[in-house]
Amino acid sequence: MKNVDIIIIPFHDWRKSEHEGFRTRDVHFIQALSKSEHVGNILVVNRPLTWLELLYKKHKLKLEGKEIINTKKFSLTKVQDNIYVADYKSSDVIGQFFKKYLWFIKKYSDSKYADFISHCSEKIELKSPYLINQNIFAHKLAVNVKAQNKLFDAWDNFLKFPLYQSFVSELESGYKDLAENIPNWITNSNENVAFYTQRFNVKNIQLIKNGVKSNFASGEFILPKDIENIPRPIIGFGGKLSYLIDWELVNYITLKNPEASFVFVGQILDQKVYNQIVKRENVYFLGDKKYDIYPNYVKSFDTCIVPYNIKEGQHGGDSMKAYEYLLLNKKVVGTNGNGLEDLEEYLYIAKTKEDFAQEVGSMNNTKKMLLVKDYSWETKAKQILGILGANE
Repeated sequence: MKNVDIIIIPFHDWRKSEHEGFRTRDVHFIQALSKSEHVGNILVVNRPLTWLELLYKKHKLKLEGKEIINTKKFSLTKVQDNIYVADYKSSDVIGQFFKKYLWFIKKYSDSKYADFISHCSEKIELKSPYLINQNIFAHKLAVNVKAQNKLFDAWDNFLKFPLYQSFVSELESGYKDLAENIPNWITNSNENVAFYTQRFNVKNIQLIKNGVKSNFASGEFILPKDIENIPRPIIGFGGKLSYLIDWELVNYITLKNPEASFVFVGQILDQKVYNQIVKRENVYFLGDKKYDIYPNYVKSFDTCIVPYNIKEGQHGGDSMKAYEYLLLNKKVVGTNGNGLEDLEEYLYIAKTKEDFAQEVGSMNNTKKMLLVKDYSWETKAKQILGILGANE
């Protein structure tokens, strides 16, 4: 099997991962591919940015690593042994402020960024690279970059995100563009497979669900200070508090299980959802935690929950946190949707709020244990290489 070079366009900014920890699907794939004995160098095409965004997010301009190229607009940094990150530093602050998300579609389409990526490919001697795009906003760039073969990771259906409804037609155009020009698609749920096939006539789409970091459960357990005095049993949720959370369900199960403590660890992305959750004495919000210490919180939970909306309230996703819960052999209770039904042999699916409350109230767990070798990101990365034909 030959060594292959890869160009990857992730959704998340590399600085976000440096700041919060490498915890999203896109960077998990990057890290897993970089460790493969069959992968040479990886060029990561980072999100365009301005100083306004850096200031707002309190991120540093310079990435951690060895800077190889640095011009007024562009830079290339070696961040790990075989991972390089290309950066686009725009001065268009006004455009970013007023156009918001549409600004990213415009900047990814800048021919100068495509030219710089070609320059970076030559600089680090990428040989007939393969391309993996994980960013719907970068559809034009993904189509224009030259590559031996291409793959689009059409994870969560962005057409269903409330945040993006004001420019859904532009996203529709992006998906259509990718369907017509990129031959290989993957996604993280059966619901998405059906949707993309029917809506955009995607010819070759395969299901590659989320995975789990092999060493997520490794390391010495240290009980976090902010959880030490919380009464047990602890029912835990580790993830973003977004529109996906069924706050009515949360309020019901916290009411029906007053003897249990409900602990939420993660960013509050939707203030309205947070405000709707009743702040009972047995409900605790501990805020976001860096990914390197987050496993200690999951280890501290007695039972883990995924109280997500279903039907129109879901986005065809696949809960990454569920795999992390299961790797630690925790009892997991979730709603019937968002990909959890595919894990029913490992966790408990509650179809009603009454079932959810009852299951949370019991410490009994008779479900199978998840085998990490079947669900690791390394296993998923091998599947991607196989789809691209990069392992032949």
